[in-house]
Amino acid sequence: MNDRELKVFLKQSLQQEVRPERLDECIKLCIDIMCEQRYAAEETRTGFFGYLSDVFRFEGIPIFGLQALTLFLVCLMLSLLASDPKYIPAFMPLFALTVIPAVFKSQYYNMSEMEAVTRASGAQIMLAKLILAGTANLVCITVLLGLEVYLQESYDALGQMVLYCVVPYLVCMVALLRLIRVRKKEGMPIYAISVFTSCICWGMSAKLLPWLYETAAIGLWIIVVLVFAVFFIKEVYFIVKMRKEGKMYGIIA
Repeated sequence: MNDRELKVFLKQSLQQEVRPERLDECIKLCIDIMCEQRYAAEETRTGFFGYLSDVFRFEGIPIFGLQALTLFLVCLMLSLLASDPKYIPAFMPLFALTVIPAVFKSQYYNMSEMEAVTRASGAQIMLAKLILAGTANLVCITVLLGLEVYLQESYDALGQMVLYCVVPYLVCMVALLRLIRVRKKEGMPIYAISVFTSCICWGMSAKLLPWLYETAAIGLWIIVVLVFAVFFIKEVYFIVKMRKEGKMYGIIA
């Protein structure tokens, strides 16, 4: 049945006169259903970790698959720049970019309103996706650092390389959560553009600001990590709070 046929059918149905006996029968059926629900056994609520497992079944392959593909490409590029770990920050935003399909799916398919009224609140859905994405990112960063240590044949710059990985990633993730809260579906292209712009800026800084990657500048990197870590933790805490209250995280698009 196409839209036109459905419209005609509904119009004809609304124009029909309602028979009193059919109306009484409908009311009786509704009352019987409500009575059955009153004595029905209460359904066991799914715990968060059980829910996380369900989300992993549906979202795990896309999230981990994109992360693995990005890891392969980044490792390939960094293997050509093994003598210069200061180029690591230029590639780290790409790992945050791979989170887009999972976190913006409801906005893209206009399902935010549906998520808002489900038993698992929108905040719980977002929290589960962030945990999966964060786990995948942690694995990728660990592999990336292992590759750099192997190519450098030294652990001396490991601390600096950790900062080079964490700072760009945290900046992009804070920007992502902020966009989810204040923007609708147009947040996807805005975030994608901002990530690629970030990659270019970090790459240019490696060329134009070499002092930023010297040992003397470690204090500056640590300060930036702490600042954006506070923003990120605060945002995650807000998501957890919304989850407990059964509310939507962000706006309904």
